[in-house]
Amino acid sequence: MYTQLLAIIGPIALIAGIGFFWARNGSGFRSDFVRDLVFYLGGPCLVISSLTGSELAAASLLEMGRNAVIIAALCALIFGVMIRLQGRDLRILLPPMVFSNSGNMGLPLSLFAFGETGLVLGVAYFVAMTVLHFTFGVVLVSGQFDPLALVRSPFVLAVLFSVAMLGLGWELPAMLDNSIRLLGQMTIPLMLLTLGVSLASLKIRDLMTASIYGGLRVLVGFAIGLGLALLLDLRGAERGVLLIQAAMPSAVFTYLMAEHYQRSPQTVAGIIVMSTLIAFVCLPVVVWLAMA
Repeated sequence: MYTQLLAIIGPIALIAGIGFFWARNGSGFRSDFVRDLVFYLGGPCLVISSLTGSELAAASLLEMGRNAVIIAALCALIFGVMIRLQGRDLRILLPPMVFSNSGNMGLPLSLFAFGETGLVLGVAYFVAMTVLHFTFGVVLVSGQFDPLALVRSPFVLAVLFSVAMLGLGWELPAMLDNSIRLLGQMTIPLMLLTLGVSLASLKIRDLMTASIYGGLRVLVGFAIGLGLALLLDLRGAERGVLLIQAAMPSAVFTYLMAEHYQRSPQTVAGIIVMSTLIAFVCLPVVVWLAMA
């Protein structure tokens, strides 16, 4: 069992660690270029290749997306009340507590734990979180909502394209299909490297706040995921991927949003760093329970 857990968790820590020490060593890493490469090309190709090449029923993917929305809503409710009772700013603290790192960490863990089926289910969860981030997340941080930003999102367009392909029963030409698949395969390694580089550059300003909120992000998220899995009587990969994704740390993208709108980015950075470190410590238990 320990060998199996190491095979799942080890690559995550190793590749993220390479990114971390690469950045610490002062070696060049164009985070903005890699982020755009994943956001505009690799990520959408991964979504298309996963959804159109999957043998899973569309109902399973929709259920996973629905479950992601439920978990995000419950996190928003629980943490929203907690932050309000403390008299703190929702626009600063709520986004990193609601939006988990379902891409950089969640996707590779889902893949290594449950194979291609896990990856497809993980993508469904990740896409739902991405849509929420470009709607509720943007409104929360900025106080404004631009529907065109959602329509322009490459991930949303990739989902719409995939749904159209599946609904019409069409298949891509072999050359195009293979090209999209190859481009999609670069996404997970780049995400993990970027995660490591981000951890090397983000700084913790308030260790106590970062530790408390970071720990709660992982523990409460996992508890909600476990409760939902029991309530819906989920089994196999559906249950396992839900537990893994629910327990993921705060999304790095929440820092970029906080920085863009000047919502105390140092505070958000601290929560991201601590929640990620705590998640790595908890991963063996999370993955073991997910696969039980």
